[in-house]
Amino acid sequence: MADQEQNAQTNQSLPVARKLNGLKLKDVLKFLSSLLLPLVLGVFTLVISIQQQDAARQQRDLEIRLSSAERYESQQQRDLERTLDAQRYQNQLFDTYIQEMGKLLEKSNGSLTSNEVTATLARVKTLNIFRQLDAQRNVHIIRFLYEAKQLTDTPENRSLDLSTAKLLDIDFRDTAVDGKQLDQLSLAGIFLSNATFIDIKMSNISFSRTKFDTANFSLAKINDANFSSAEFYNTSFASTSFSNTIFTKATFNNVNFLSKNIHSVNFENSTLAHVDFSFSVLYNADFSSASLSNVSFLFSVLYNPDFSSATLSNVNFSQAVLFNAKFSSLIIINVKFSSTILNDVDFSFAKLHKPDFSEAQLTKVNFASIILSNVDSSINLFLNSLF
Repeated sequence: MADQEQNAQTNQSLPVARKLNGLKLKDVLKFLSSLLLPLVLGVFTLVISIQQQDAARQQRDLEIRLSSAERYESQQQRDLERTLDAQRYQNQLFDTYIQEMGKLLEKSNGSLTSNEVTATLARVKTLNIFRQLDAQRNVHIIRFLYEAKQLTDTPENRSLDLSTAKLLDIDFRDTAVDGKQLDQLSLAGIFLSNATFIDIKMSNISFSRTKFDTANFSLAKINDANFSSAEFYNTSFASTSFSNTIFTKATFNNVNFLSKNIHSVNFENSTLAHVDFSFSVLYNADFSSASLSNVSFLFSVLYNPDFSSATLSNVNFSQAVLFNAKFSSLIIINVKFSSTILNDVDFSFAKLHKPDFSEAQLTKVNFASIILSNVDSSINLFLNSLF
């Protein structure tokens, strides 16, 4: 009986439980649906906000780029205007100089050096204009004076004195006739930096006392030139032809003389350091009383060279050929003549310190009254065998 009552109660409670469960699921779904709409709206709002921020950022970036481009364009325009103003100013200076010098030439009958006052005025004006103009216009100044025959030194008319002038990046091909010929030019005592003389034929020119810092004379032809007391630094004379050229009392440092055609060049009393004559051919070169250090004549050929009373230190004549050479009364320090051919060479009264004559070929060589020092026994035996 008790079991029946208990079953009856259980059966009655099942619909109630199902009803309660149904209500809970419905309520949960309703609750979730009530949350979904705000969530969707929130996500949508967030997406819109992000898109708006991104669009705003892109707009700002665009405005910044446009502003930067405008500033750059404005700066370019200002730079262009300044450049044009500078060019106009330089053109004005150039034109004024030409006009003033033209008047001076007219008043002085075509010679700026005819009297001291005119020469001084022309010199001051020219040195002043060199300091104000660029390289291109300075070349035109030189060409103007050259064509007006004011830079030509003759017995009748001396050249305008432009000493102490400092000229940078001058290409002398722009002053030469057809870019090839430059005769009777006198520019003594000036300073030239990065000067170009490539493939120019020059004759009767004077650059005495001129200082060259980085100059290129490659392939040039130099005849009857005066470079006495000049200074050459970082200069190339590669494949340059010389004849009757004066380098007396000149200074050379880091200079290249690789040339097959060096005739009658005078280096008397000059100073040469780190100079390369390798593979060169020299005729009647005069190095008397000169000072040579770290100079190379490797594989060179020298006809009638004169080194008398010179001082040679660390000079290399290896594999060279010397004919009728004068080495009398000179001082030799650590000089190499290894595998050198010496024919009719005079070393009389020379002082030789640590020379190297290994495998040298000597014919008619005079070692009379030489002084040897720091020489190994093999060289002593070699030299003694020659007497």
